Amino acid sequence: MTWFALSLGAAFFMATNSAFMKRFFSDLSAWEMSLIPYFYAMPLMVLAMPFIAIPAIGPRFLPSLAWVLPVLMISIILHYRAIRMSPLSLTLPFLSFTPVFVLFTGGFILDETLSVPGVAGMLLVVVGGYVLNLDAARYGFIGPIRAIWKEPGSGLMLIVAFLFGLTSVGGKVMILDSSPMFAALSVFILYGLLLTLILIWTGRASLKSLTRRPLLGTAAGLIVFAEIICHNLAMSMTAAAYMITIKRTTGIFSVLYGWILFNESGIRFRLLGTVIMTAGAAVIALWG
Repeated sequence: MTWFALSLGAAFFMATNSAFMKRFFSDLSAWEMSLIPYFYAMPLMVLAMPFIAIPAIGPRFLPSLAWVLPVLMISIILHYRAIRMSPLSLTLPFLSFTPVFVLFTGGFILDETLSVPGVAGMLLVVVGGYVLNLDAARYGFIGPIRAIWKEPGSGLMLIVAFLFGLTSVGGKVMILDSSPMFAALSVFILYGLLLTLILIWTGRASLKSLTRRPLLGTAAGLIVFAEIICHNLAMSMTAAAYMITIKRTTGIFSVLYGWILFNESGIRFRLLGTVIMTAGAAVIALWG
């Protein structure tokens, strides 16, 4: 069950990265927050590259990389903007919508079709999103629905979930035409390098701001590096559906972090909603 431990580790480190960045780097812009973990993780990923087998590169790898990388940049920047402005317990759980969007994006890109369990899982995720904001039911039946859009981070994270749905499908193509570790390290090394150049060139970040807190930055880099390694080692050991199912527990970890570290309120409904959303994501991943 090594794959299970690695998948759970990927979920834990993803939630930990978000909580860590919100706790120590919220004074920076979302642009800078989206770069710092990967800026510090870049040397680790470069050092790791010689230790993996270089696979045969298929013809779809580079075209997929060409569009996955910019979409990934946008999604990660929006991800950090969402957690910067809104509670963790009302943002990260909405990543459980990613498999919902994959049901549709997979149909366009990979010719995958919807199934009855997939639709059932999608409905569970939607119900979980409703329960997540159930404390707003005092404003009527549609109160929880309105609450999603009134909380800017929740709406942004839904957009992120959609974009991750696209990059998940594109990433799957890249893995099929290379290998899980090679695809991940290639993407995130390029992400860190290109985003550093773009943000410094446009004046949205500076080397001074990126290196102002080197110990905290190094910790952030180690956390995101651990997430990348756990995620892709697990992907190489088991079916992607099983791995994604366990990683969706990120939402549960985020609710607990929100309660413990940030004293966020309404945790009872948020935890229940997150569990329902995670169950829906599991149904989609396993049987959808």
